[in-house]
Amino acid sequence: MKTERTLSADHFALAYPETSRYSNVWSQLWVTVMSTGERPVKAPSYQNSVVDELLQRDAAKDLNRINQRLSDYVNREPVPTLRAIDIKAPKLNFPEGQEVPEIKAKGFEIDHLRSAMASHGCLIIRGLFSSTTMADFCRVIDLAMEATEGQPKQGEDAASIAETFLNPPSELASLVPKPGLDFARAFHKEGGSAMCVESASISEYLLELYESAGIKKIVADYLGEAPCLSALKWVLRRPTLPINRDGWHQDGAFMGEGINSLNMWIAANHCGGESGAPGMDLLPQRLTEILGEGEGGAVFDWSVSDHAMKTSQSNNAIIAPAFEAGDALFFDHFLLHRTQYGNDFTRPRYAVETWFFGERNFPSNQVPLSW
Repeated sequence: MKTERTLSADHFALAYPETSRYSNVWSQLWVTVMSTGERPVKAPSYQNSVVDELLQRDAAKDLNRINQRLSDYVNREPVPTLRAIDIKAPKLNFPEGQEVPEIKAKGFEIDHLRSAMASHGCLIIRGLFSSTTMADFCRVIDLAMEATEGQPKQGEDAASIAETFLNPPSELASLVPKPGLDFARAFHKEGGSAMCVESASISEYLLELYESAGIKKIVADYLGEAPCLSALKWVLRRPTLPINRDGWHQDGAFMGEGINSLNMWIAANHCGGESGAPGMDLLPQRLTEILGEGEGGAVFDWSVSDHAMKTSQSNNAIIAPAFEAGDALFFDHFLLHRTQYGNDFTRPRYAVETWFFGERNFPSNQVPLSW
């Protein structure tokens, strides 16, 4: 059964009068319909298979492990190395008509990533993760953001949910002392996101998920060295609507140009294109420098102005690919991108973003952690 797509929770409640807006049933219906545009056959509680798995984890063990991952990089200085983009890549032919190179997960080989990054600065791998797992992960993102925004779940599972979805490592506060950590949290809250490390259990779950999908080997093969991650750039995303049109940026503007990087952005629901939920706007071309950040009317000192955007486009058009749950977009710190801009979005977008760096050539200002 299709339902009218709307941002209004009140209209949703009118459409489904059998549910209470403050009940678990209503909450799950809201998430399911807004994520997929489909009414679920059965309205369960707020839990699903991924939430259940997280609640069954040993939160104390996860917390100790994340603290150790952060401790592994305390007092460790980055070392300049040959970056992935400095190495000559093979030239593979992707199917005609692809404005952004893409490949199905079953047919993926590391040279697809090397070639696409060298020619377009990005690659989409379709179906890299289970669509069912990622769709369930939408609820995880909701619960994590509710926890970080001070809206704890009520009920018999409240204590377990709080322990699971908001248990940040103590090392984080020491590595990002106030007011830096307060600023980072406020920035994420305003934009509709939360750092994965706010929940040690979510972090460890994701690392296990990545390992099972072969991500650690993919990243290591591409970077040419074992990977590490970033506490500040490992993020659960549900962008606040409406979207800011001035969000164009290159992450290297605040992470540094000389790093060895690869970002993995995973869609958790159908988004982008004409889906009704914002995906990503991309300028798919190989850049090797930071362009005009903070100049000519840019909103932030790290964002890119409209003037710099126009001068950088050359013959490349801005592309907003459509994504399904489980699709992954890879790019590095030079790609020009933003959350897809538009005035007619009717559903939220859910995604998980993970920045990987070489274990030796990393941005120390982004709080690295070991893998």
